[in-house]
This record gives sequence, C-alpha cells and structure tokens, in this order.
Amino acid sequence: MALLENQHALITGGGSGIGLACARAFAADGARVTLVGRTEARLAEAAQTIGELASYIVADIADETSIESAIAAAATTAPLTIAVANAGTGTAAPFLDTDTGEWQRVMDTNLNGTFFTFKHAGRAIAANGGGAMCAISSIAGLRTHKLMSAYCTSKAAIDMLVRNTADELGGVNIRVNSVCPGLVETDLS
Repeated sequence: MALLENQHALITGGGSGIGLACARAFAADGARVTLVGRTEARLAEAAQTIGELASYIVADIADETSIESAIAAAATTAPLTIAVANAGTGTAAPFLDTDTGEWQRVMDTNLNGTFFTFKHAGRAIAANGGGAMCAISSIAGLRTHKLMSAYCTSKAAIDMLVRNTADELGGVNIRVNSVCPGLVETDLS
C-alpha cells in the first residue's frame, strides 16, 4: 500500500512551481490530487503530467465563493483529507510608494486565499474524520526584505493564521502547519 493511498489532497496554485511539486509528490505516494488555480490550460497540462490520480478545478482563491465551490466540487470526487494553501503573489516597491491596490491584491491572494482555503477545506476534512492542512509561507514572513512590505506582511500573517487554526482544529483531528521556504525558482520568482 502506498503511503498516501486513500488520501485526497487539494492544492491551490497547483498548476506550477511549489504547488505542482507538492501535487507530484502526493501522487507519487498514492494520493488523489485536485489542482486548483486560475489558468485552465496550465492546470490541464499539470494534471496530465501527473496522470490518472490528478484532476483540476479552475478557481480564484481570492474569491471566497470561488474557492468554496472548488472545494465542494473536489470533495465529490473523493473525501478530502489534505489541503495545501500554496497559491500566492507578490509585488515589489519601496514602502512609501506601495500602491494601495497592489497591497490589497497581495493580501487578498496570500492571506485571504489561505483563510478561505483553510475555512472551507477544514470543514470538509473535519467531516471526514480529520487530516492535514499546510500553508506555504516564506522566510519573508520571518525576516524583512526591502521593497517587499506587502508580501512579507502577508506571509507573517499566514504564519499566525496557521498557529491559531492549528490551536482550534487540533480538537477535530486536523493538523495545521506552514512551511517557510527561501527563494525557489518559479514563474513568480
């Protein structure tokens, strides 16, 4: 039996970068994976490279209704037991010149997207008896990076969201963690 056989992982931002690497690793260990992202062509190609254990759903994690619907749809294919809140974005500008719209876009995607993913995936995972959720944070949430105040702030907030969520959901058998990678070569970086 494969390590993650009978498990179902939903991965936001699963069409490329860290999300795709996570999806490949889960599938290699026997889990069914549902890739979530905004670009259908990228998701379709990613799912095809993974094989029969992969499917995808187009959704925008910054929109609560969109991610809620995606999680509900994913849960109809197999009980959801794992969620990875990976999708993210960034912006670079001196703090005093940071555009308010760009600040909000980063918060909507990184922080709110993680919150929406955990909120709705957490309900599905709890209904299935428990599992695990993970946020892909960043060392930028732990250390300052010039010209990246919005990104750093969003990642620091994600780490606090993870700690609070873990404190609450541990009682329903859901483990919640974040990982804080350094610079990884992806489309974004």
